Amino acid sequence: MHILDSYIPMVAFLGNALGEHCEVVLHDVTKPEQSIVAIANGHLSGRHVGGPLTDFTLGLLQQAKKKPVQYVTNYQGKGSTGHIFRSSSYFIKDEAGVIVGVLCLNYDIQPYLEARHMLDAEILKGLSLEHASVVPSERVEEPVFENLYNTAEDTIGSMISKRLQDYPVEAKRLSVEERMQITKKLDDDGLFLLKGGISALALMLDVSEPTIYRYLSRIRNE
Repeated sequence: MHILDSYIPMVAFLGNALGEHCEVVLHDVTKPEQSIVAIANGHLSGRHVGGPLTDFTLGLLQQAKKKPVQYVTNYQGKGSTGHIFRSSSYFIKDEAGVIVGVLCLNYDIQPYLEARHMLDAEILKGLSLEHASVVPSERVEEPVFENLYNTAEDTIGSMISKRLQDYPVEAKRLSVEERMQITKKLDDDGLFLLKGGISALALMLDVSEPTIYRYLSRIRNE
């Protein structure tokens, strides 16, 4: 029996125990484009069995090759519905210590954020701050570390777009050095664990796929 098979019943159990506001997802990382093998309360993110690994998990898998990790807790995710999640991931390893699966809990905190916003608005409504000694500080939004997309194509596109935002010129006008930098960052992000990552980046950078392979060869041999 595959090691992940024993975790499948736990997905339904946790989904029921933690309630309808907590999505529970089991990923098989050996199939990154169709990694979701079980999911409970998938309506929260709009995902289903057969969906891909997330951008955040892909990056963690790359990092785990250098620094072993058992779990990561309480980071912020965002679903395709626009809802914000408080997420945690537990890494499932085989007898050799290789990560083969990830069990994820994604708690939908959007209702609480909306309630906080409403309370803030109501409390401050009509309040004169002209002579107040303190004023409310600007609320800083926490960064989103994970995007819960339905398809591998969406994940690939988001990962590439995120890295291209760091450069002020359009992708086709980037220098070779800049293209190398982007390729390295995306390699660290785990983009190339997904089928189609090479071709998508080549298209965005207006180069051939063999060129991306050459970049990767140089990067990984340095």
